Amino acid sequence: MFKKLFITILLCLILTAANAYAGDIPESLMSGSQQALFIGKLSDQDSETYTIIPLTVMMGNISQKELKVQKFGKYYGSNDTPKTGDFLVAVLMEDSKIDDLWIFKATSGDYKTLKLMSEKYCMVERYQNYINEGKYFEAQKKITAKETAQEMEAKHGLPVGQEGTQTPLLNLNTPSFILLVLPALLAALAVYALYTFINKKRK
Repeated sequence: MFKKLFITILLCLILTAANAYAGDIPESLMSGSQQALFIGKLSDQDSETYTIIPLTVMMGNISQKELKVQKFGKYYGSNDTPKTGDFLVAVLMEDSKIDDLWIFKATSGDYKTLKLMSEKYCMVERYQNYINEGKYFEAQKKITAKETAQEMEAKHGLPVGQEGTQTPLLNLNTPSFILLVLPALLAALAVYALYTFINKKRK
């Protein structure tokens, strides 16, 4: 009975930690699954679309000088209606399609000093800090280095590790491990200790 309870709790804790990390948008963007993460300026609009000029591409690539995207109602964490001349931070999912649930109005186009015009949720503050500190540029460099190493491996048959660019699958010092996985493991150990103690008492 207790063994089944222990296994169930352990699985729940692991799944909860994984889901929490998956929903951690500022961190998950660093994986580079989107086409681009960029700072832009809303330069024009008509009845159905906004025209956005990409100013700084922090991750990924944007080949167009202007993006025509479907109109969105408001920015994240704000009731401000988008207006021509606004600076914004957005995620390009594919050509001419941005994530309209994760668009922020910004105070300027300078990634080092811009502020996100939003309610100061913890997630928003982390996002702003990552932008200001250039963390997304760093994440893109790592992705590019890994892709280059993989291309070299495919071309020359060299193990990725020999190129010195392999990224560890799990870094015990990363925030995701410390904040999510470690508490789950500690809780599982506590349940196991309780299970062992009760069994000894029975004997």
